[in-house]
Amino acid sequence: MNKESDWASSGKANLEWTEAGLRITQTQKYGIRSTLHLNDLDGIRDVHEFVIGPYGRLYVLDGASDVWLYDSEYHHHEKLFPSGHGLFGIRSLLAVIGDTLLVADPEKQQCSAYAIGNSQTYWSLSECNGIELYPIAAASDDHHFYVVTPLAVQRNPEGDLIVPAGTGIGIVKIDRNGQCAGIVTEEKWVLPTAVKLHYLYKRFYVAVSKERSVYVFDSEAHTLRGFSPDGEMISRMFLPSLKFAGLAVDSMNQLYIGDSRHIADEGEDDRFVLNLGETGEFITKVPGSRGKADKLMFDARDRMYILNAEEGTVTVLELQPRTMERMETGALEGICLTTALDSTEAETVWHKMVLEADIPDETQLRISYFCSDQKQMIIGGRFMAMDDFIRDENRDMLEKSRTLEPFWSAPVTNPKDALFFDAKGRYMWLKIEWIGSERKTPCLSKLRVVFPRSTYLSHLPAVYQEDPTGFTERFLALFGTMFDSIETQVQEIPRHLDSELTEGPYLKWLGSWLGIEVDEHWSDEQIRRFIREAPQLYRYRGTRRGIEKMVEIYTGSKPYIVEYFQYRMMRESAELRELTDLLYGMHPCSFSVLVTTEQANTEKQRLMLERMLNEHKPAFTDAHLIVLQPWMYLDMHTYLEVNTLLSEPSLLRIDPNRSMPSDTIIVDVDRDRRLDLHTRLGLDSEME
Repeated sequence: MNKESDWASSGKANLEWTEAGLRITQTQKYGIRSTLHLNDLDGIRDVHEFVIGPYGRLYVLDGASDVWLYDSEYHHHEKLFPSGHGLFGIRSLLAVIGDTLLVADPEKQQCSAYAIGNSQTYWSLSECNGIELYPIAAASDDHHFYVVTPLAVQRNPEGDLIVPAGTGIGIVKIDRNGQCAGIVTEEKWVLPTAVKLHYLYKRFYVAVSKERSVYVFDSEAHTLRGFSPDGEMISRMFLPSLKFAGLAVDSMNQLYIGDSRHIADEGEDDRFVLNLGETGEFITKVPGSRGKADKLMFDARDRMYILNAEEGTVTVLELQPRTMERMETGALEGICLTTALDSTEAETVWHKMVLEADIPDETQLRISYFCSDQKQMIIGGRFMAMDDFIRDENRDMLEKSRTLEPFWSAPVTNPKDALFFDAKGRYMWLKIEWIGSERKTPCLSKLRVVFPRSTYLSHLPAVYQEDPTGFTERFLALFGTMFDSIETQVQEIPRHLDSELTEGPYLKWLGSWLGIEVDEHWSDEQIRRFIREAPQLYRYRGTRRGIEKMVEIYTGSKPYIVEYFQYRMMRESAELRELTDLLYGMHPCSFSVLVTTEQANTEKQRLMLERMLNEHKPAFTDAHLIVLQPWMYLDMHTYLEVNTLLSEPSLLRIDPNRSMPSDTIIVDVDRDRRLDLHTRLGLDSEME
């Protein structure tokens, strides 16, 4: 049994088939990637707010109202605004769209957009469609800035801003140009009692999904509302009465919420981030997180960022492979009940089982068996076929396991080659259990069941066969296993000698017969092609055609070969002799092999090509390997349509299909039309 189809009829629970074999189902769970100690960075004091921008960069608002850019990958941070800028306060809410920083300031009752590159103000709003903005929560997607605000605010005689009882709450959508794109609200979304405006700060949290659905959580009323992109309410859920804070949604529309309770230093920290599912109905703990959470965010890679403002840290969680728990028991295990293996003869004595499996430390593979001459028997008080019971989809695997428990033999743990005892009958059923750990699982790639019983004991006198303990049989089985292994290897020799069938170390060993020196960077397909082309390579060894073919097999494309006779006429010119000698050499018995950077993009590949050239070049000649760089320099290796192209001038774009030339000058377009920075008369500036 070594194919997925071999296990198709079996009853399985919490198992999956992979190229390596049958194993416990794997899933992804969040685990800690890193912890960013922002308060330890020079200049940053008391982190209040943060947001994730492009390329995983963090924009942090501290207690001095300074906004910092922090690149955790390169451990670089810098201040974006001058100290004492006065543009916004420490209660401001941050968001990012591309290279634009969005700020919603509850104290100044306005929303603003700033250029990240030079801190220039793009726009500022204090009202939208006649509604004054009093930001109490904010978030963004790639197109809009979403600001949660009360729809009406009054000032009492003492001068405090009051939100009257019955006032509605709305979500204002602002596009990246500062234009109001609409207001989302719902008739029943109102405050039941009057409340001071500053009490609403950090009470509401908003998150936007990839499909632009908007979710708002009210931590006081413990309600979670969801709105579709066109503004219709799609869900409203009530959450447990805990002190939640922060709301985020990942690329799979899974909602997450944090726990911001304060606990004593000596108490156990039982604060976790909770996964609410897609609607808020399903609540589970995220095991990789523990501690206070003031804000949650996801980046483009679905990494979760958790802000703990008290400690000034941001904990980064990433999805990591984990073993899935079995649904019925919650244990890290899987189980398989095979249908009947038919020997076709009654009273067959089954011999042994041979397994090929990867069983890591802290894991187990346990196998039990049961034999009978009949497929039908009394199961759970009913006379029925064993296979029908195993395949019954109306019974869960836990019920099947408990009902069939009296039938099974004692389990054999981690067997590689094990004898069957008291296994007699035409049919055999197997129960295989996978016991995994949090990160590891056994993987069963092949299971072979051998019958009928055949041991070396049958070649000994009858007196040895009467051993009631079976010790002699088990002892001789050790030698039987060893000889079976040798016979299997002998039977596999024809396969190992076929380059189209063998692989891995056997293929490299076969290639060495033909003088092919390979390393770990050679793929099996490259070696097979070398073996297939070996007759032609040896036939044309030492010739231009042979070298071209050899390089093409290794790199995937033909090289350019320059021989002495091709530039000999150029050397007769005094002006060109020095140049040709520099590029190709002056020795008549030399030649140059030109390859592109795609053909030799690593130093190891270049060294391998040089070694191959030295082995296949003609005797008494010199071979020069030249890797063409994607640039244009006169009097150097510059070849039109090979490593150089002529094109119209255009703005530089960095993408997988373009590269940056060596002589490119990068300018910041945000600094255009600025004296002493970047002013070009006739292009972006003019004099009147």
